[in-house]
Amino acid sequence: MSDLVIFNYDHYEPGKNYGTRDFSVDEATIAKWRSVYPNDDDPGVMPGGMLAMIVIDAVLTLNSPRPPGGVHGGQTFDILRMPRIGETLRTEVWCLDKQVKKDRKWVRVRTETRAVGSGELLFSGIMTTLVAQ
Repeated sequence: MSDLVIFNYDHYEPGKNYGTRDFSVDEATIAKWRSVYPNDDDPGVMPGGMLAMIVIDAVLTLNSPRPPGGVHGGQTFDILRMPRIGETLRTEVWCLDKQVKKDRKWVRVRTETRAVGSGELLFSGIMTTLVAQ
């Protein structure tokens, strides 16, 4: 018998902090991104399109394992400063709220991403997800 617990709708608790996930904005990662999105280029700083990737990685890592079939419903950001190439970022994840609408289970997660070392808040956001059961 397995002790594996699947992270589904019932596991989300409004206000609960689910921890942090680090991400290094290194040259190799930036080069991979730009090979797919060559126009997402602003010298010296991380491409803007990577914001969602960093947050989704943090949420999926900290809230797993998950049942297959969830849907990303939307995401917003408040950007104070774009991360610089060479910085390490730390994204903290909380459950903002959850609700059932038309028999579908929705969760909103709040994130804050800071520069490791200085603790400077770079961007925050809210991600809405339809959670699979």
